[in-house]
Amino acid sequence: MNDQRVLAVMYHYVRDRCGTPEEGIRGLDTASFARQLDLLCAHLEPVGWPRLRAWQQKDASIPEACFLLTFDDGLADHAEVVAPILEARGLTGVFFVSGGSLETGRMHAAHQIHLLQTVLEEDALATAVYDWLARNESAEDWPQAVDREAARRLYHYESSERADLKYLLHCTLPVCSRNRMLDELVEQQVSDPRELARKWYLDGSALFALNAAGHTIGGHGFTHEPQARLSPREQLRDLSRSAAVLRSLLGPGERPLSYPFGSYNADVARHAAEVGFVQAFTTRPGWIRQGDRAFELHRVDTIAVDTFLEQELLCPLP
Repeated sequence: MNDQRVLAVMYHYVRDRCGTPEEGIRGLDTASFARQLDLLCAHLEPVGWPRLRAWQQKDASIPEACFLLTFDDGLADHAEVVAPILEARGLTGVFFVSGGSLETGRMHAAHQIHLLQTVLEEDALATAVYDWLARNESAEDWPQAVDREAARRLYHYESSERADLKYLLHCTLPVCSRNRMLDELVEQQVSDPRELARKWYLDGSALFALNAAGHTIGGHGFTHEPQARLSPREQLRDLSRSAAVLRSLLGPGERPLSYPFGSYNADVARHAAEVGFVQAFTTRPGWIRQGDRAFELHRVDTIAVDTFLEQELLCPLP
């Protein structure tokens, strides 16, 4: 029986932040990242994205159980920390980049929120947000506007209060008002958000170097907004701009997409194909198998990999 399958692992921040102003940002330190690579290599075979793509098209074979490394958000961590670790082990990864960080020089809302969480206690951040809304937005009861069940599904690793706040900021508030608020709060509490963005993200030369080293560069939207929240017209525009940025930097070629926040629907998947992406990765856990839909591929977050492998391999891992 053919049981070929691939475990796509999803990463974001990878850096040693202990003792720095960014210590509170959730992510992996380098030792934990290296340990997980050791674990994956001990139980599965590495596969690069071009071979995964060829296998799904039935143009190549793969070992029975493989893993694929994916990295979201186009963070500077990925060139400065991740790439040297991968290259020392002969591994490659897929680096998904949000086009807006390259073209506009803006920090995405998600990363501004992460920064604010490092300098403000949970209650203080919520107070700052609701005070700003009271001064600048309608009198709507914003806490009651949050879909709490959806918030806890999306941010299952956060406290209930923090999950509600993040859902409000990402999925409920008008985008323009939310962005203006975050710019103001980051500038007040941390630093100039545009200066921070220059340090936070990969630039064009770093992407070119990653691509030249054999890694795959994929899209991650343009504005890094949840795609299913956008209208079909906005989805098409966002994804088209995402694909255009990659073509202008790296030339033509087949490239994958990962949905920001794992947010997609049938319209999003259709638009992704229309603008030239050939596959898309979700945040739904599970193996990738050969017959899976190209724009609904599974991924497992780094924080769940150990448990996932223990359950799938039916044995405790060290």
